[in-house]
Amino acid sequence: TFAGSRFSTSDFDTYIRLQLVSTMMACSRMLPLVAFVGLAILAESANFLKSGLVSENDVKTSLDAELAAGSADSARLAALEDALRKTYAALPKNAAGNLGHQAVRYVLHRLFVQRNGWFIRGLEPNNETWHDVSQPHALNEWVPSYLQGLLEQRMGERGTNLQELVALAASLEDLIDKEAIGRLETAYEIHQFKRASTLSRDEVLEVVSTYYVNFLLAGNFAADSRSDAIQKTNRFANRYTGWDEASQWLHKTLAPHLKPESDDVDKTFDFAAVSRMVEDIGEKYYNFNDVECRDLKHVLGNMEGFKAGRVRLSQFYKKALYSHWRFTEKADYLRTLGALDESDPQSPQVIVSNYIMARPNCLESSNLYAICCRNECEDLMGHLESQVGNSMADPQQIAELVAALPSDT
Repeated sequence: TFAGSRFSTSDFDTYIRLQLVSTMMACSRMLPLVAFVGLAILAESANFLKSGLVSENDVKTSLDAELAAGSADSARLAALEDALRKTYAALPKNAAGNLGHQAVRYVLHRLFVQRNGWFIRGLEPNNETWHDVSQPHALNEWVPSYLQGLLEQRMGERGTNLQELVALAASLEDLIDKEAIGRLETAYEIHQFKRASTLSRDEVLEVVSTYYVNFLLAGNFAADSRSDAIQKTNRFANRYTGWDEASQWLHKTLAPHLKPESDDVDKTFDFAAVSRMVEDIGEKYYNFNDVECRDLKHVLGNMEGFKAGRVRLSQFYKKALYSHWRFTEKADYLRTLGALDESDPQSPQVIVSNYIMARPNCLESSNLYAICCRNECEDLMGHLESQVGNSMADPQQIAELVAALPSDT
């Protein structure tokens, strides 16, 4: 995500020419590092843009399976139920003792943000900057609403109980895994492996590296052969200032999967084993992203002026001259993001929290979710919910809990 801001304008243009595509999306400062349309080229090469796309039938099948799962998947469902229970308990219930439509969406949003840093498309905060119909990924914002609609059609107007909420969450996880597996199949195709193939450690690293670069490029990667994929990956690595850190994180994430058992130095890996690796990338990348988010917060915090949470626009632009952060957004764009304070027309200021949380700073790594900086207010609300444990509380208790809230600031 934020490492994308280390990709200079000249590097950006150079990389796009190397990819042989003609259209670049304006306004993108951070990851996705490139957002482009190159349909003629992509039609000739194996590409990830349509890999693992979710259909209505996929959604129905997933929900049916999770509602019927019961004890068949008890450990996974129990873990989800534990993760959902506190927020579920803290929300108001309807006359039937269940959650209403909007409350269900809120709980699911909170779950995936807290667990994986995933902002599920269609469940994001109600902010117009989060819904850009010019983005091809917006096509999958229908998934959560369609999934929830299917459940509500079956259950009527009584609302959603905890077990059904677990089924919804598990279904979303299933669909995200399906997409990851579909993109892995594309990486196999590029490297000329069949799904039934068993791969060596080096072959796994090649395939997963291709998958990972595509992950960082928001699906905008295409190659027509193994050598083409390796060449483009190397070019990307050479031009991406944050690649060393990103690569180290990848190898650290893969290490438990690749570690030989006893003296089995020639260990091989089937498709299921490699699938678990790429699922780990999606589920854990937010940890690496949080490091970048905190760095950005620290940089902007040190520039804060007399008004709390604000940075003078002139200082904001000046910082880009001697920092790896490329603060180049024009005032009109910052205004559109809701990140420009113009209460004093003579001294406009960037609103730090809104800027950090703006959608263009997210990694659009999936058609189903984006990875963004954590909303620390949601973390604080989660703390309150766990402490109160109910939808009602005494004002004095709330005041005491708020006064003792843990926070970086």
